[in-house]
Amino acid sequence: MVGGPVVSEPTGKNRGRFYLYLRQNGLWPLEVAGRDPHRRPAAFDPFCPVRNVSLQYPPTLLLHGDQDTDVPYQQSVLMARELERRGVQHELITIPQGGHGFDRNLGDPVVGASFERVLAFLKRHLQGR
Repeated sequence: MVGGPVVSEPTGKNRGRFYLYLRQNGLWPLEVAGRDPHRRPAAFDPFCPVRNVSLQYPPTLLLHGDQDTDVPYQQSVLMARELERRGVQHELITIPQGGHGFDRNLGDPVVGASFERVLAFLKRHLQGR
């Protein structure tokens, strides 16, 4: 649990394996938060952006590869729908065939073009602040 005893060295070579083990076995929320999301789903509401969208939500940019095997692309689609439903300015940029960490390849024309859109979004919403 976060704030509890150390269970993995940050620089240890088994850190990634531990993370994958927890994720693959559905233990990540229990290990990190000390709560079971199946028994107490409401305990995770404060950490779930889609459950916290309001009229005061800031303009939001979602950038997601549709082949992400770590964070399901559908999560960004659901968030975009909720932002739309609440009238929040937003943009969902989909990277076709993009996996988790697609941004490591900034030389890819699709990725590069998406980051041009990111800059345009930021200029539009941060200008004058």
